[in-house]
Amino acid sequence: MCLPIGGQGKLIGIIDLENNLTNSAFTADRVQFLKLLTTLAAIALENAKIYQQLEEYSHSLEDEVEERTRELKAAQKQIVTQEKLASLGVLTAGIAHEIRNPLNFVNGFAEISEYLVKELTAEIESISKDIDADKLEEIEALLNDLKGNLTDINEQGKRADGIIQSMLSHSRESSGERELTDINAVLGESIKLVYHGFRAKDKIFNMTIETDYDRDMPEIEVVRSYLSRSFLNIINNACYAANAKKKAADFTPQLKVKTSNLGSAVEIRIRDNGTGIPPTIQEKIFHPFFTTKPTGEGTGLGLSLAHDIIVGQHQGEILLETEPGVYTEFIIRFPRD
Repeated sequence: MCLPIGGQGKLIGIIDLENNLTNSAFTADRVQFLKLLTTLAAIALENAKIYQQLEEYSHSLEDEVEERTRELKAAQKQIVTQEKLASLGVLTAGIAHEIRNPLNFVNGFAEISEYLVKELTAEIESISKDIDADKLEEIEALLNDLKGNLTDINEQGKRADGIIQSMLSHSRESSGERELTDINAVLGESIKLVYHGFRAKDKIFNMTIETDYDRDMPEIEVVRSYLSRSFLNIINNACYAANAKKKAADFTPQLKVKTSNLGSAVEIRIRDNGTGIPPTIQEKIFHPFFTTKPTGEGTGLGLSLAHDIIVGQHQGEILLETEPGVYTEFIIRFPRD
């Protein structure tokens, strides 16, 4: 005997019974009991199915909540980073303007002084017959030194003005909108700006710079001004570390920058042969306000801000490879959409 398990026109299963006895075992009472059993089995199976569906929906809802939470946290990080960068841009612009004002006076008076030296030289030449030969030679030597100093002042003033112009360009408030950007070009600009900045502070500073840009490097959508700031901070630290090692030992500071098209991502490697980073502080380098520089030489925000821009703002990654006393290399990757 077979009894169906189900209801509402749906067959869930069957109960199959077989009687091997001579007399029939399927009495009316037993058949009635079996019908009740099939009804209860159908209810139990239907409840189990509903429970399974509810459990699957619950897991799906949890996954959706987690995804929305991650998106919210990412958006919060982007907002915080934008606020940091906006504040930094205002501060940088203010400093640049304050420096530019006295610099304009220096450049202006240097040009005027060059003109006055020429006038003085002409006057001395007109009365040179009445001046003792030894005195005349001494005066001409002093004038030549003065001309050379004024030329140097003028050249360095123009260079400083170019650095300030770059600072103002990089500090302009950005809309935060992404645009297709040539990573190689941004790196080139950042290297020049940092290098000239160090040269302006220390005339004897020098560094060998090697670049290996992938010609097939695709443009990627980033906030150009923000990305530039992250590169500036990393390259600035590289130059500082190499220069610090140079002061303690006789060697040639070196900066290597390489870009690669990895297909699904783009990669930037920035490497210096400076002091390296000890294992004890490697986990702290991206923490806000952590710095190993002497008081007054670092704020501890450079790498923290770079990390916020690369990871928080652009969903990239930044990795560190280093050997104390030998080298430091930052590896940056951005996914391609």
